Amino acid sequence: MKDKTRLAPEDPFPKDLDSLADGEVEVLNSKVHRQIDEEYVEEGQPDPETEFRKEELDEELDERDDEDNSSGEKDSAAH
Repeated sequence: MKDKTRLAPEDPFPKDLDSLADGEVEVLNSKVHRQIDEEYVEEGQPDPETEFRKEELDEELDERDDEDNSSGEKDSAAH
C-alpha cells in the first residue's frame, strides 16, 4: 500500500512549483519532510532526490514568504 503522507523519490514531482497554490506547496513540503524522516530511519540518510526536492521547496517557500512580507510592508505603508 502506498503511503499518502510521504513522497518517495520515484513519485512524480512538479517541474514548476510557481504554478501551485500555497497550500499545495505546503502539502508537498510536509510529504518531503516525512519522507526524509523515513529515509533516515530506514537507510541512515536521505536519498539525494529527496534532498534536492526539499531544497527546491525551501527556496519556493522562502520566495513566497518574501513576496508576502514585501507586499505587506507596502500595504501598511499606504495606511
